[in-house]
Amino acid sequence: MNKKKGLNINDVRETNRLSVLRLLATNKMMSRAELARHTGLTKMTLSNLIQDMIAENLVAESQQLPDDYQTGRKPVLLMISPDSPCILGVLIRRDVLTTVIGDLTGNVIYKNTAEYPAELNNDTLKKLISEQYTLALKHTSRRVIGTGISSIGPLDENEGVLLHPPEFGSVYHFNAVKVIGELTEAPVFLINDANAAALAEKLYGIGKGCANYIYVHLMNGIGAGLVLNGRIHTGNVGQGGEIGHTSINFEGPFCSCGNRGCLDYYTNIHNLRKRITMQAGLNSESRLVQQDAPTLADIIDAAHQKDQLAVSVLDEFCRYLTWSLINTLSLIDSDFIIIGYEKNVAGGLIEETLMLNINNAPGFNENRKVSIVHSVFGASAPLIGAIAVISEHVFSGQIKLTPGVTSQH
Repeated sequence: MNKKKGLNINDVRETNRLSVLRLLATNKMMSRAELARHTGLTKMTLSNLIQDMIAENLVAESQQLPDDYQTGRKPVLLMISPDSPCILGVLIRRDVLTTVIGDLTGNVIYKNTAEYPAELNNDTLKKLISEQYTLALKHTSRRVIGTGISSIGPLDENEGVLLHPPEFGSVYHFNAVKVIGELTEAPVFLINDANAAALAEKLYGIGKGCANYIYVHLMNGIGAGLVLNGRIHTGNVGQGGEIGHTSINFEGPFCSCGNRGCLDYYTNIHNLRKRITMQAGLNSESRLVQQDAPTLADIIDAAHQKDQLAVSVLDEFCRYLTWSLINTLSLIDSDFIIIGYEKNVAGGLIEETLMLNINNAPGFNENRKVSIVHSVFGASAPLIGAIAVISEHVFSGQIKLTPGVTSQH
C-alpha cells in the first residue's frame, strides 16, 4: 500500500502564495484585508508573503484608492507588478496569425497580426510563426515564463499538433509546440481556440465563479468550449466541444470534414453569402448586397441596424445553431452559455434569438431556463485564452515563477 507524502511547510507556503497570486491576477487589485478574508491567512502570514512577492517583482502596491474609500486611513491596494514575468500568446486562425504578450492578469501589452503566405503549408506556417515569435520577444524586456498557442482544430493537445484543419491550406500534422519549443526553454502549450476562450472567461471574464457553462465561438466556423464542475473539459486530446462538425442533417450535403450535414456547413460564411445572393433581388436596398464579401460581423452589425436581409439570414443562422445547442444541453446540464463573436454595433440579437428558440423548444425541460450572454472579450476571447492557459499552469503550480526555473512539472 502506497503512503501519500505529506505537505511540508514549503509546500503550504507555495500553495498560499499561489492563492494570493491568483486572487490578485483575476481581481486586478485587492487590499491586504480583502486577501486575508478570501484566503483565511493570518495578517502575519499574509504580510510575509506579500513582502517576499514584492521583493520578487510579482506584486506591487498601487497608488489608486478603493472605489468605496471615503475618509480615514487610506488602504493600500495590491496588484500584479508591472515588472512581473510575462506570457507570450499565439492565435492561429484561418485568416490571420496573431501574436501577443500579456501578463498574469490577462492584460495585453503587445499585439501584432500577420497574414498567411499565398502558399500555406507546414514549412511556410513554421517560418511565419518563428518570425512573429522572434519579433514579439523584441518588444519586452520582461522574462517570458511560457507560451500558449490557441488554434483552430482539430488538434492533439497532448502532442502539440494541428492535425488537418479544414480550409487551412495544406497544413497537415503540424507540430506547433515543437516549432516554438525550438525558440525557447520556457513551457509551450497548445489549446483549441474555443477551449482557450472558455478558459479566458473562467479566469478573467464572466465565467468566474460559474461551475458549468458552454462557451460558443463564432469565427470562421463554430466551436464550443465546455466548463464542467469548474474545469475546462477538453477530452482525451483536446477535441471536445467540436459542435461545428456535429450533424444536424444526416442526409445533408458533405461538409469539408467529410461528414454530412454538419452545423458548420450550414453556418459557414460561404453559405451565408450564397443566401444573401439568393435573396438580393428582393432586398436590393440591403447594405449586404452592396458588399463584395460581407463577413459574419457585417451581417450581425446590419441586423442590429434593422437590415431585413441581415435579420433573415441571421435568423436562419440561429435556427441551425439552436438545434446543435439543444443537443449539447441535452448532454450537459448547464443553464449558462457565453457566445463570442465580432461586432461593431451594439445589440444582442443572436443571444436573444437563441434564448427564445431554446427556452421555447418542444421537449425542452420547462423547469430549465437558459441564459445566453455575449463574451466580455468579444472575438478576442481565444487570444486572451492563449495567455490564460499559461496563467492557469502558473496558478496550479505546474509552471514555477522562481527566476531560472521555467520547466513544467
